[in-house]
Amino acid sequence: MVAAVIFDMDGLMFDTEALNMKGWIEAGRQHGYEMTEEVVFGHIGANLATTRRLMTERFGPGFDFDAVRADRVAWSFAYIERNGMPEKPGLRALLSWLRDSAVKTAIATSSERRFVDFYMAHANLGHPFDAVVTGDQVARSKPEPDIFLRAAAELGVSPADCVALEDSYNGIKAAHAAGMRPVMVPDLLPPTPEVERLLYRRVDSLNEVIPLLEALSRA
Repeated sequence: MVAAVIFDMDGLMFDTEALNMKGWIEAGRQHGYEMTEEVVFGHIGANLATTRRLMTERFGPGFDFDAVRADRVAWSFAYIERNGMPEKPGLRALLSWLRDSAVKTAIATSSERRFVDFYMAHANLGHPFDAVVTGDQVARSKPEPDIFLRAAAELGVSPADCVALEDSYNGIKAAHAAGMRPVMVPDLLPPTPEVERLLYRRVDSLNEVIPLLEALSRA
């Protein structure tokens, strides 16, 4: 049984992980820091507090995280304002199928609510989700299960009846810890052997999720 599908946002619904990486690198350069891809990879799927801690550990106590992040956000938002929201293939078809099939949906993202609001407004998707849980609403970020557990609670469904769509290692670990069926749609990073062991399935894009859900509904 699949009662609900829980969506991560960055790198899963929208092609924003690569965009944000460019923003971090550019903002770091402006402030005199070498913000490499390796540094950014380390906090994919993490909330603000965790990202702050990891970057301060990397660059030292003098690192002005808030200033660098503000410039990163401004860079990314300006790009979206100019070019539109970079949407992942298959997103609209999947949301339409879920709506027609009366399957509940939620966003469970480590990002703050303002990012959800900005992205959704620029994607022109309307309001297809039954619940939205963001990183600033829970005490513990992914890879802890809190975000997913809260999403299931807000939908009124058992975590065991949820499929969680994720692209990040932290997200897969969180969904597995919540007792959901983690389905990985890789974005910037392929699954490691450790992550592979936690997966219910791996698919190449959101276009492959509908057949998976159809198969589950017949099981």
